[in-house]
Amino acid sequence: MKMFGWSGIILDVDLTKEKIVRRNLNKAFAKLFLGGRGFNSKIIYDEFDPTICDPYDPENLLCISPGLLSGSLAPSSSRVEISVARSPITMVFSDGNAGGFFGPELRHAGYDAIVIRGRHKKLSYLLIIDDDVQIRDATHLRGMTTWETDEAIKEEIGDPEVQILAIGPAGENLVASAAPACNLARVPGPAGSGAVMGSKNLKAIAVRGTKGIKVAKPDEFEKACFEAFDQILSHPLYKNWSIYGTSMLVGTKAAIDELPVKNWQYTTFPNYELTDGPYLYEHYMLKNKGCFNCPVHCSRYYIVREGSFATYGEGPEYEAQDTFGARAGNTNPESILYMNTLVNQLGLDVLQAGNAICTSMHWWQDGLIDQNDTGGLILEWGNVDAMIELLKQIAFKRGFGALFADGVVPAAKKIAAKKGLPEEKLIYYIIQGKGMTQVGSEELRGHIGVALSFATSTRGFDHLRGMPTIEIYYEQWYKGKEPEKVANELGIPLETLTDWFNHDLLRKGRYEGKEYVVKYYQDHCAVGDALGICRFITSWRLGVGPILMAKMVSAATGIDYTWQDIQKVGERIWTVEYAIQRRYGLRRKDDFLPERCYKEPIPDGMDKGAFIDKEKYEKLLIAYYKLRGYDEEGIPTKEKLLELGLEDIAQDMENLHRTN
Repeated sequence: MKMFGWSGIILDVDLTKEKIVRRNLNKAFAKLFLGGRGFNSKIIYDEFDPTICDPYDPENLLCISPGLLSGSLAPSSSRVEISVARSPITMVFSDGNAGGFFGPELRHAGYDAIVIRGRHKKLSYLLIIDDDVQIRDATHLRGMTTWETDEAIKEEIGDPEVQILAIGPAGENLVASAAPACNLARVPGPAGSGAVMGSKNLKAIAVRGTKGIKVAKPDEFEKACFEAFDQILSHPLYKNWSIYGTSMLVGTKAAIDELPVKNWQYTTFPNYELTDGPYLYEHYMLKNKGCFNCPVHCSRYYIVREGSFATYGEGPEYEAQDTFGARAGNTNPESILYMNTLVNQLGLDVLQAGNAICTSMHWWQDGLIDQNDTGGLILEWGNVDAMIELLKQIAFKRGFGALFADGVVPAAKKIAAKKGLPEEKLIYYIIQGKGMTQVGSEELRGHIGVALSFATSTRGFDHLRGMPTIEIYYEQWYKGKEPEKVANELGIPLETLTDWFNHDLLRKGRYEGKEYVVKYYQDHCAVGDALGICRFITSWRLGVGPILMAKMVSAATGIDYTWQDIQKVGERIWTVEYAIQRRYGLRRKDDFLPERCYKEPIPDGMDKGAFIDKEKYEKLLIAYYKLRGYDEEGIPTKEKLLELGLEDIAQDMENLHRTN
């Protein structure tokens, strides 16, 4: 069957059997899930045996999909979704998303997704050059950093344009927080996919594609894409975002007293300016850099030319600035850049590894650990030498860092057992959900909708799953504005936004009705991940919303989608992911916040005294489930599954309802 928009092929690789199969993409399946995260999540539901509990079991699935629009004329169409059926961080389903050029290259090679299963007998890498797919020996790459691996494979193949996704020492050592990197600095987040690759003896995937992408209605597709470009370029945030990217968020959050300081103990931080985007840009940046077909070019090349922190690389993103900065009590900008490069080379997720540092410093502050526990490391706030050493120890599983091989929560349990303390005493310090330490530095106690979105995230505690950014900045930027103006700016359908405004759903401190805002953003972000476009250009930030998405998807595929259809795809993906997690045993108790959010009010800043009321939160959570068509344990109902065209999942969930 001829297809437009999609390439029409899923590549299935069994490393154990050294068997490579090209599967035809089912058009009905493609229509329902679009690509990227949608394909990965449904493939994992359909093809993974949920009784397999070990994330390092050879039959754990690793799914890679670049998304329907990735590699096309659509703006910022650079993304690739990397999902694992069992994450070594959460022990359930999880995934990550990366930009750069790897995803588009995979589309240009002619593939909508790769499914990887099994374990190769020796360290290997997958080479994909259009229709030529090979499993190659990589034993000579053992121990190399992600940067060294990238260079070595390009030299071996003789093609500097090949796009490479590679793990570093952390992945080879099966460190749970390991993450692969493409383009040296594009890392698909906290799912532990680097460790899963390591467990499969898969050092890297190298791709070169020359096929391009065919769309159904080229003129209409071009028109829709240029309309999306215009939306981005006219957005009020565009200028600063294109210069500083996320690095400017340090100052933005400091201005509203929302920096997470010293492991979320405070929200204000003296001398934060030294780690803010404008300071870094003035003193260390060489030039801006963009991902594939991106008009925002929000990334930056930096260099520290001399001293003990001499380094170079791409970024940093806000998460690295905060995690190695205010969250660790550090104001040394050069050390932050050095550590940003280090985690990329070692193949570590900056948040999971960084949160190990910040939590350890908090334990140290309160006397729960000392030098006898840390092997001599002095984990005082801002001790950058100790921070750097701990990162290396984590990656190589040595010293105190070896305790974090399976994640921060397991480390807390190990330390508690060693010291004869209750596990809960150390776990209390960790801001986490489902085992994943907080991805995103939002102050949850001041924003009820943001808190709900983190706790209900289908991959673990995370902002990119659908945090309602409008709630965070409503009081400062949007309150009192005409709904039409805000709708145009953010790409949110006017009828949706008007309803939020009329019912005052965005007010800070309000619980009732926040489920509507959260559901919209979660569904919308799921679609963005299915399309392979950057989160920053969607309604989440620069305003390419479901209306423009529908125009691009319709023209690309030749299938008519309304904006409501687009949001429905997001709802379908979200519900599949909830079904996966419920099949693994997650229930309502797993969608709660860390105890600190209920017990410790914000101690300073403009939101001083704010905290989450646990009883009100639980009522909101149940209202959220009801809105989504789930029961009070978060299990999708048969009626909702049938409405979404998920008949095959309905019976499984019916069985869970009966045994719940």
